[in-house]
Amino acid sequence: MDETTGAPSGPGDAADAATTQGLARRALAWDAAALPAEARRIAVHCIVDWYAVTLAGAADPAVRVLLDDALAEGGNPVATAAGSPRRLGMYGAALVNGTAAHLLDYDDVNLAITGHPTAVVYSALLPLAESLRAGGAELLSAFVAGYETACRVGRWLGDAHYERGYHATATVGAVAAAAACARLLRLDAGRAAAALSLAATQAGGLKAMFGTMGKPLHAGLAARNGLTAACLAARGFDGGGAALEAPQGYAAVLSPAPDAAACRAGAPRGLYLYDRLFKYHAACYGTHAGIECARDIARNARFLPEEVDAIHVAAHASARKMCSIPAPATPNEARFSMALNVAFGLLGLDTADAAAYTPGRLADPRVVALRDKVAVDYVEDVAMMESAVELRLRNGTVLRARRDAGVAEPDVGREESRLRAKFTALAGPVLGAQRAAGLLESLFALPSCADASALARPLAAAGAPA
Repeated sequence: MDETTGAPSGPGDAADAATTQGLARRALAWDAAALPAEARRIAVHCIVDWYAVTLAGAADPAVRVLLDDALAEGGNPVATAAGSPRRLGMYGAALVNGTAAHLLDYDDVNLAITGHPTAVVYSALLPLAESLRAGGAELLSAFVAGYETACRVGRWLGDAHYERGYHATATVGAVAAAAACARLLRLDAGRAAAALSLAATQAGGLKAMFGTMGKPLHAGLAARNGLTAACLAARGFDGGGAALEAPQGYAAVLSPAPDAAACRAGAPRGLYLYDRLFKYHAACYGTHAGIECARDIARNARFLPEEVDAIHVAAHASARKMCSIPAPATPNEARFSMALNVAFGLLGLDTADAAAYTPGRLADPRVVALRDKVAVDYVEDVAMMESAVELRLRNGTVLRARRDAGVAEPDVGREESRLRAKFTALAGPVLGAQRAAGLLESLFALPSCADASALARPLAAAGAPA
């Protein structure tokens, strides 16, 4: 272990990081106890955030469909799924929980994969940990293994992978989930490499699904497929040991510009966990800087919505393929509309509320009038998650704001306070205030938890099962 970061290290480690075998060995070597205290705290923050968004997302009709399908299919009932008092098989629970975790598009982000690592990795791990009755320390170590693998593989595929139309949460997530589950199962290096290879051959997910139920399904499928890959490998199923770097393998097929050197280099600060980004608006992360700019303008100047003549937004070119739905008709579409979310920000509507994106609000004449005044230019001279908003009033006044949402919170204590508030707001209505508070404290005590089953049980109270 590196004494500064707690990351696995050893002879030849950097040289073979961009190989299936190298990534497998790294995944198996992670030990949360060796991490700096701040890194362990951040890892727990990721898991706290997962529970908040999963509990809130479980009531969605998409989750109900998946639950009904999984219950009809049957299986060994060993794992808890969000929204169901009846237990499912591990694979069904991973699919349901992963979808619920990503359903509100409110889950954490890491720009190393341009996606959502925790929704996939923890959703794969929890059913496995429950079936194994694994302890919290092992669960946390496996989570870190999956998270860091996701980011290394994300850098290997590069931004060109995402621009090509792949949803990295799905494609990278499957491999990351396999790495995490291999660590929890304590596979040997050969079987762990087979798990990564088997996950790689199942990787898929199209950005064309954004704005539909298919987008959160990506996280569920990646969680299920990664867990399946690790369990099959544990039984001796052969997937080879070089699928990621092979000439017609994962990196070569999924990216027009794979960058093995970026995978080898690793995180600039030693751990990708340090670059985590949490959401405080229930919409695509590409809209967050625009929302913050709009809120800044509304907070610092007095004007009526009808006095607005035009609104101009400059956003990174990648946002064109991520959050450019101009006139969303459904809550899912609304989360991917820069124009709508800027209008919400200017009107002071609470985008932190998962229920903000209702059909009635989308059709509100005040919202529609402002939304239709928003023109978005997609440019290269801003950071990926940066936006600049310029608002022109009819009297000629011009108001401006600029924000970059792609910078991690430097104050971990302040981050924790915001996440506690987010958890209470999302989980409280589902579990009740007292039970939500108890779960929150249990999550912060995760490293000392003796049996992960206790952390799975609260999910059954979510949603509105038949």
